[in-house]
Amino acid sequence: MMRIILVSNSSSGSSDDEVLQEVEQRLSSLGPVDRVQPQAADSFGDDIRQALGDEEGLIVSAGGDGTMNCTVNGLAGDFEGRTFALVPMGTGNDLARTLGLDSDPVAAAQQVVDGTDTFLDVGRASGASVDQLFVNACMGGFPVKVNRAIEGDVKARLGPLAFWVGGTKAAADLTCWTMHVDGEEYSDVVAAGVGNGKTAGGGITVWPDADPTDGELDLCVLPAEGVADALKLAATVKRGAHQSIDNVTIRRARRFEIEAEPAIEFNCDGELIDLVSPVTFELVDRLRMRVPDF
Repeated sequence: MMRIILVSNSSSGSSDDEVLQEVEQRLSSLGPVDRVQPQAADSFGDDIRQALGDEEGLIVSAGGDGTMNCTVNGLAGDFEGRTFALVPMGTGNDLARTLGLDSDPVAAAQQVVDGTDTFLDVGRASGASVDQLFVNACMGGFPVKVNRAIEGDVKARLGPLAFWVGGTKAAADLTCWTMHVDGEEYSDVVAAGVGNGKTAGGGITVWPDADPTDGELDLCVLPAEGVADALKLAATVKRGAHQSIDNVTIRRARRFEIEAEPAIEFNCDGELIDLVSPVTFELVDRLRMRVPDF
């Protein structure tokens, strides 16, 4: 038997108490479950450690990519001996897709119970005033404009539909960047991202071949000439078919340095944290993660 810490976030896409109770019931077959609901991003680490005491335990994030991100950052540098898991209850749930978790939280909780342990890569995004770990992806350009368009209560009201509403708003003010990645220049860039998982933005397959356990990050640079070309590109990316487009760049490395003109902002696991170029993305750690066989 092990102690289970079930971490939920009242500001995430879903914090339904009845569902959490069912999730808790499923997880209780592994051991006693303590519920933790931090009230701020910077309290995740202290709240989880207080609940665990001297035990190592299983830390289950019940939420979206942002909740998982807060959990990981709260315990940064303190992964040794701890095991993590994810139950998707957010808006985008992109890491959960890559890990093969069921979209139903209760079914996903059962997958955690029946799952096996693997080691998940952990990246770090470093800018002028930001240093943040990430587990799924960091996207810049058009996706950040979408984030801006759905700030406030839009995500909570519309759920996954919010990404499409935001995309429509963002397309009306399309910006193109000149970007340098490790010194190589790219023109007319409308979006770029560094992924550990396969998808971002609520299921858009930006990095079809990404593997969050392979010890590498995946870069994707997406150029377009004008709104019509950008919308066509977006549809191709949605299908995960953009690798065949000549001027789309996808490559792998443990570290990327990105500069842009004008400066480009990136989100971090779907959250806006004032991460503005120049930015360095690199793998810095691994954590033990309980997952279904994927």
